[in-house]
This record gives sequence, C-alpha cells and structure tokens, in this order.
Amino acid sequence: MSEQPFSLFQFDGILGLGLEALGLAPSFSFFGQMVAQRPSMQPRFSVFLARSDDGFSSISFGGHDSSKAATNVHWADVAMPELGYWQVQIRQVRVGDVVIDECANGNCRAILDTGTSLLGAPRQALRGLHSLLSRDVLQAPNGYGEGEGQVTEDAAHEASQLDCRERPGAAPLIFDMGDGLEVRLEAEDYFRPKPFNMTMPDAPDAWKLTCRSLLLPLDLPEPLGPRTFILGEPVLRKYYTIYDWSTRKVGFAVADHSNDGIADGAVGSPEAGSLLPGAPLQRKSGDTEQSTKQLPAPAAINV
Repeated sequence: MSEQPFSLFQFDGILGLGLEALGLAPSFSFFGQMVAQRPSMQPRFSVFLARSDDGFSSISFGGHDSSKAATNVHWADVAMPELGYWQVQIRQVRVGDVVIDECANGNCRAILDTGTSLLGAPRQALRGLHSLLSRDVLQAPNGYGEGEGQVTEDAAHEASQLDCRERPGAAPLIFDMGDGLEVRLEAEDYFRPKPFNMTMPDAPDAWKLTCRSLLLPLDLPEPLGPRTFILGEPVLRKYYTIYDWSTRKVGFAVADHSNDGIADGAVGSPEAGSLLPGAPLQRKSGDTEQSTKQLPAPAAINV
C-alpha cells in the first residue's frame, strides 16, 4: 500500500462499520471499542444521504436523528451476522405485481452498502429484471430516414434528451422483507437518466432508445451469495437507515429530504437536470420530496 493511499481523493480514509467478523481483530471493531470506552452510548449508527451531493449527508453515532425520518422506523433482523455484513432477508422481489423467480421462495438476501452507487443484483436474475424494468423510448426498425419504420436524426436527438426518471408508466421495484416492510423504488430511483442506444436483433440497421435501470451484475460466491442483492445509493437516498450493533437489527424509514440544505465543500456531482449518471432531478415547485405511503428501507456497511 502507498504511504499516502488517499492523497488523490477528497477524503482522508475509510471507517469500517461492519460487524466483528470483518475486523482484523477485536481491537479493530469500532463499536466494540465504543461500547468499552463509552458504555452509556447506544451502540447504533444511522446514515442519511441527501438527495444530491450538494446537500448535507450525515452519519450519527449513539442513536439516530428523528428529523431525518418521514415515517416511523421499522426493523429487520440482520441475516447471517456471522458473515459480518449488514444484510437482511428478502421474502420476495417484485416488479409491479410480477414476482422474480430467483427470490420467490424467500431465499434471497440484501446487503446495505454506502460504498455502492448502483443496485447490485445476482447475475442470474439480471436479465429478467432488465426485461421487466426497461422501457423503450423510440424504435427505428429500419434505421435513419423518413420512410416507413425509419426515424429522422432530429427526432432521434430529441428523444435522446428525455430524462428516463420522469417517464410515466414504469413499474415500481419492490423488495419485500416480510412483516409489512417493503423497500419500494420508483422510476426516479432506479432508472439511469439518459436513454441507451441499442441495436435490435435480426435487422442490421435497426436500433432503439431504451431506458435502463441502475443494476450492477453480482457473482458473489457462497456463503455470501449467490442470491444476494446490494442496496446502494438508490435505496439509501430514499430511506433513512439505522444500524443496531447490539440487537443485530437494521431500521428503515422513508427519508425526509425537505431540509437537505447546501453543503460547503461537498464532492461535486452533475447539475440537477443533467442526464449524466448521478445527477439529481430538478426540484419541482411545491415538491416536498417526501413519501409516507411506504414503509422504510435499508442502509449501509462501508462508510
């Protein structure tokens, strides 16, 4: 390792907040040391990710900030804590009303990870998820032109400027954790902003513009995998999550983004309304940016 491993980054190090199994030794356990040195503090931390990188994101130790939650907190047990990860059991994964076969029998799990910017999905489930979540913006079965089945370059350019996150009719992606706890992501949460230009099979000139989801293929070996998702920033921005080290539980509440503010010196991100990955949506007039209809969702392992 370099003598200055973080010299090229805008941060000074990594604080590991996983369970004991991920520590090099008991003395490297942050919460083990915190409990030993400050027994009066709750062995908990909570993570709030602002709507954009310009807002005030925060992590709290010794409890949680109730002002960051727009709903009540609901708790899920940590699954297989002996592996060291903040992960929860998933009863099923649905796209709208369609249940994903790979998780239909309740044998999937999800790791909550602040170090992942996308949604990680088992590779064997990826094709089906993409098929259910993707939405075509424009099709050109006969390529460019003005004839039948063709699209003009002006029309193609106009369609390429659409923001996929604002397209109506997209089905929600739902992680059902049982006991009434569901993590629900809408198009705004799971779509990449810019449509993809994709070729169409069996037609050399055919192409289409398609809205694609923020899914990252995972090939995790046993015992951690293979039917394991990683719930990264798309989930952690929508849900305020709380991690209880003593009871081995994760709490979820819909995040309250009404007072994100503007942080000085935040790591830069694309401007609101940009079609680059990671860009926040433009804030609409009168938009409270809250939802209280769904129960809370999961959170983080690497901070």
